[in-house]
Amino acid sequence: MKKFISIVSALVLSGFAHLASASDELCLASNNDCTFVLLSQKVSETVGETISKVETSHHKGKISQGSSFTEENEMLLLVNEERAKQRLSPFSTFKITNSLIALDTKLIVNTEQSLTFDKDKYPVQGWWPSVWKLPTYNLASAFKFSMVAIYRQMATDIGQETMQSYVSSFEYGNQDISSGLDSFWLNGSMQISAIEQVLFLQKMHRGQLSISKDSIDTLKEIMLVEKNANYSLYAKTGAGRANDKDKSSKAMLGWYVGFVENDKGVHYFAFNFTRENYKKMKAVRIKIARNHLKKAGVI
Repeated sequence: MKKFISIVSALVLSGFAHLASASDELCLASNNDCTFVLLSQKVSETVGETISKVETSHHKGKISQGSSFTEENEMLLLVNEERAKQRLSPFSTFKITNSLIALDTKLIVNTEQSLTFDKDKYPVQGWWPSVWKLPTYNLASAFKFSMVAIYRQMATDIGQETMQSYVSSFEYGNQDISSGLDSFWLNGSMQISAIEQVLFLQKMHRGQLSISKDSIDTLKEIMLVEKNANYSLYAKTGAGRANDKDKSSKAMLGWYVGFVENDKGVHYFAFNFTRENYKKMKAVRIKIARNHLKKAGVI
């Protein structure tokens, strides 16, 4: 059975985090309104000693919590372990999975294929951002602009049986799509933890999902956010109401998940946090995740 060795980032980032300004804000271990998870493979050094072992709620392996790592050339870094194991709505991070299934079933054959949606079923709303009102979309633009109506139509076209089959085979979160084929990932029945996000991304990247390599390569094309001489960053945002049962609450859950390829290996990450409104969440969602990646020496 595979084991993961973790570093609680409060141990690694103490001092820096305490003095952080708005521009280098981090998720702190003292606040359970956020979590950051980083799973790196192909590391080769050892630091400190293991101090404890705990079982995760949703993963059969063990996580050793402390300042030591390496086993099977992997390192797992956690900020706020309890929140890292908490299942939440994936929101638009599910577009990674939705796109992968559409590609593997040949519903979509390439990134330039024209995509449409039923405008009677999903009429244009006044609050939609301008990028949701473009005259045409393809997989690249729909993913980039996180166009919800396109992806709701995509899920409908995939179909209930096929969607469930893939989600189950992926062991994606709680695998529950019962609340509605075109909405289960939007504060519906589907939930996933930050730890499960990185494990899913790792299996996908390693080709362990029984998905064609062409589908994975095409997905990586649309996930690519930044590429330079030092690293390639692949990622997806997600956001939605943090408490959908309280309609008066404006609190928002924000996600940023993905992976980085660099000369040290592959590094899978998942960040989620809650802020009092969408504007405040959106303003720092990517910045905080990138600050952690920078502090870990990944980017």
